[in-house]
This record gives sequence, structure tokens and C-alpha cells, in this order.
Amino acid sequence: MAVVDVAALHQQLDFLDGHEEFLEKVKPVMSDLVRNLENLPFTSLGKGTLPVFKNCIISINRFEEYIETVERESLLEVLYGLGEVVGLSRESEFAEEWRGDW
Repeated sequence: MAVVDVAALHQQLDFLDGHEEFLEKVKPVMSDLVRNLENLPFTSLGKGTLPVFKNCIISINRFEEYIETVERESLLEVLYGLGEVVGLSRESEFAEEWRGDW
């Protein structure tokens, strides 16, 4: 049975970096993502988590005007780190499918 490392999920949020205005807007969305991931049944791990990531990324797209290079790199690093914790491959670049012009 697969188990999500809840501590590892929450630790990923510590890696978010960028301007304060960006962090104020994005941290609540990312915190919701972590909560949603930790509440998924273990049978949903891996590709079953993609709808949760999709909803998060679409929400983040509303803040693209606050996302510069540092924020983009940080955000993608955290998203792919969270993905690895729940069984997704970083190489799949799953975030690219839904992210806007950031």
C-alpha cells in the first residue's frame, strides 16, 4: 500500500521563493494543493493526482502577472517536488500542460 509522506509534502512549501506580493497570492493556493494531496486515498496516487495539480495550476494562472523568472523556477520546482512525493515523474513535465504564460 502506498503512503504519502505528509511531512515531505509540507516541506516542499518551504522552497517557494519570490517577491512578497507573489508569495501572498500563491502560498494559499499551494497550501490547498498540499491539503488536497494529503487527503487523497492511496489508490489515487500517481496519475490519479493529476486533476488536483490541474486545478492548482489553473488557479495560479490568475496570478501570472506576478510571476517572473525566479517565481516561475521556484513554483515549478515545488510543483514537481510535490509530484514526486505522490508518485509522479518529474520528467513527465505534467505542469506544462496547464500553465499559462508564466
